[in-house]
Amino acid sequence: MHGLKLFVKGGKSDAITALNIIGNTHTDMCSASKLYLTLDFTLWNGYANLAIYNANYMSTIIYQNKGILESIPDLTFFNLARNVVMTGSPQVFSSGLAFEPDVFSRYKAFAPYAYYKHGVIRLYDLSLSYVYQTSVDSEWYYNLESRKWDNASSILTERHQRNGSTDIQDENIVMYFAKQEDGYWSQPYFDCGFSDIWLVTFSVPIFGQDATGKPAFKGVAFIDMNLNDTDINQCDLDDDDESIDIFLNVFRGTHECLPDTKCQFLPGLGFKKGGYSCLQVNGSFSNSEGTYSLTESHELFYK
Repeated sequence: MHGLKLFVKGGKSDAITALNIIGNTHTDMCSASKLYLTLDFTLWNGYANLAIYNANYMSTIIYQNKGILESIPDLTFFNLARNVVMTGSPQVFSSGLAFEPDVFSRYKAFAPYAYYKHGVIRLYDLSLSYVYQTSVDSEWYYNLESRKWDNASSILTERHQRNGSTDIQDENIVMYFAKQEDGYWSQPYFDCGFSDIWLVTFSVPIFGQDATGKPAFKGVAFIDMNLNDTDINQCDLDDDDESIDIFLNVFRGTHECLPDTKCQFLPGLGFKKGGYSCLQVNGSFSNSEGTYSLTESHELFYK
């Protein structure tokens, strides 16, 4: 299981509200649920870099092809998405690219997408069933498309190459590229009807250049992070359980143990409420099923 810090401005009451939403969200009768939490995603920077790499690679390809990607086989884009899932799974549930209409003449929309489910990586054009370019509900796209990118990061590159045995004249190129701070992290949401898991999406812009050489938005690269394997620790923050810095600290202190008991965190349950037992003074645990010794409690829990 993997830890991630979340912070809620409203404190404990908002954390309890979030726990209730999580507890009431079921795959058999679900609806699109979202948790309005402020998160610290620094533990996932390595995964975000996978999307950033794809975005900057596509920016380079767009420049080299003068803004149009007609000559690039579709499978190339699907392979980029698939490689991210292969590298980042199971934490990375899915990955993709999504382009503006002017990047392909043969497609008004194109969103090569790869996702990992039931042990198989599947490839799919997300644009066939999902309108992402014009919908404010597609916040992972709209949030970046609507920004002003006049001050996008740039770097001067020098290229010297040859064609067979013939040198080609050196070329100086200004390239625009995306960084961590250019990206957008979504709120945690339950992906009802497709993956049926809790996800967080990170997206980052793909750049081209307009006629004057200024940066132009051309699409996004994105990843969907799987929250289902992230444990929720509801025990008190001052408990010396060696997990304070790596678990969901916003939920600390939301347990329902009696005052004369001690909350004992039970790792391995994932993104759900109730991952704890209440340790009594005599060394036994209590929960809604009764009171057990430490050994009995673990046997009942894990059998």
